[in-house]
Amino acid sequence: GRWVNPNSPKDCQVYFYVEKKIPPYTKWNPKTKNSTITCDDKALQRIFRGTSARKGLFEAKLMQNYRTLNKLKGTYLEIVFDKDDRMRCQYKPRGTKFARISSAKTVFGTGMNMQNLPEAFLGFLVADPGMIFIELDLRQAEWVVVAYDSGDASMINAIESGLDVHSYTASQMFGIPIEIIQFEDKILGHTNDPEEVAKKRPLIRELDPYRDNWMPRSMSMRQCGKKSDHGLNYDERKKTFALTNEITEKEAQVVIDFYHRIYPGVKRWYEQIQTKLGTDRVLTNCFGRKCRFLDRWNDDLFKAAYSYNPQSTVGEIVNRGMVDIYNTTDSILDNWEILRQVHDSINFQCPDTNPSEMARGVLKSAAYLSPLLSTNGREFTIAVDCKIGYSLDSMEEIEITDEKTL
Repeated sequence: GRWVNPNSPKDCQVYFYVEKKIPPYTKWNPKTKNSTITCDDKALQRIFRGTSARKGLFEAKLMQNYRTLNKLKGTYLEIVFDKDDRMRCQYKPRGTKFARISSAKTVFGTGMNMQNLPEAFLGFLVADPGMIFIELDLRQAEWVVVAYDSGDASMINAIESGLDVHSYTASQMFGIPIEIIQFEDKILGHTNDPEEVAKKRPLIRELDPYRDNWMPRSMSMRQCGKKSDHGLNYDERKKTFALTNEITEKEAQVVIDFYHRIYPGVKRWYEQIQTKLGTDRVLTNCFGRKCRFLDRWNDDLFKAAYSYNPQSTVGEIVNRGMVDIYNTTDSILDNWEILRQVHDSINFQCPDTNPSEMARGVLKSAAYLSPLLSTNGREFTIAVDCKIGYSLDSMEEIEITDEKTL
């Protein structure tokens, strides 16, 4: 072997594309209208994953890990704090399309984007003395909007039955009972290592009657259901799904086919949206907000249109709820501080001395985040999950039904 500089695109390209003789991956540059050879993160994922014609190269994964750690060091060990030693950001109401706000450094050059903090960094964010963090999160929010907007009976049944929708999706896809799906997930966790899955899955005796069923090679079945729920409602194709989830395109196509077989209403929903676009190019979300789509008539236009109602509705719920919580005159929230908004969740801190008041505050805030919605003649609400903890990496989920819960 030899030393390869992971931060040098040229060195990486020579190693993989010349010495290892891998066909070069390219990246389209919309400005120059040309494709250029690349060894970016996506290319390294593909090199590590391999193809039907060649094995994956583990050194590509090592380079990805090196780049990730190097970015963590450069980004999170050199933060500029405000004079009071607080970390803040600025929120941009027009930061992204469809009602989602984005975040970045403040206008004074301090702080950072607070919406994509890596898990390794969350433990350094702790509540003030005498305070505790509370996180309110809309449960599978966009998926729920898709379910009711599309009218898919199976999706709606999962929601209204109170099921864990990711386990339900996996159960329907792979033909295995939910309780076994969840048990396997506890054993395998969040691994995406095919070798680890191959070692542990045969030890799960509950799966013995289902050994002939197709199962994902590099993750638990629930994780596969979760990734499908997150990625496949907006017509994601096999190349993107494979690249995002580090599986082969053949495996990705199997998962996509399973997903649309169990939720046939999603594809019918695509057709309904395309028909509406063909009429006046205007779509309306659950709050009555309209959006006109003027781009070229192609798949990119359709995918943006599919995501409009779910993304804009969820963004609007959180934004409106945050404003209502901030402006409320209810004394129970007088000592609550809004700390962070992350697209479909809000972080607060509040005094930890009175559990009953904390529970009442959670119920009050959750009510602002669960308005009655309507789409295509169907009314629904999105459930709100609650987590509490003294640092952002140790939040524990709790169910609060009344002020005596805590």
